[in-house]
Amino acid sequence: MKKTVFFLLYLGISLLAAQQVKAQEKPQKVAKMEAEEEEAPLVLKFEPDFLASEEARRAEIERIKRIIDTLDISENRRLKLIRDLYRNKESKRLSRILVADTKYEDEGIDQ
Repeated sequence: MKKTVFFLLYLGISLLAAQQVKAQEKPQKVAKMEAEEEEAPLVLKFEPDFLASEEARRAEIERIKRIIDTLDISENRRLKLIRDLYRNKESKRLSRILVADTKYEDEGIDQ
């Protein structure tokens, strides 16, 4: 009786394990076929000008970063400004520096 119960239990577990192994093969083939059919990232389908806006944002960040690098400020303050630039372009600390920098440029042109 014990041998029969253990044999049936072992047979049931092995059948369940074999079924899961077989079940895992099918979705991988389907996923591979779908990946080959996909033409472009989905973000371009829903937002076609995503890459252009990202390039414009990177150019703006690079321009402001060059302005920050030319200022005569401490290294810690410069790093805080750059961190603000990447996190939120509308921070008070960053806007004060940019306004001060543009005022300085405007005064130099007038003279």
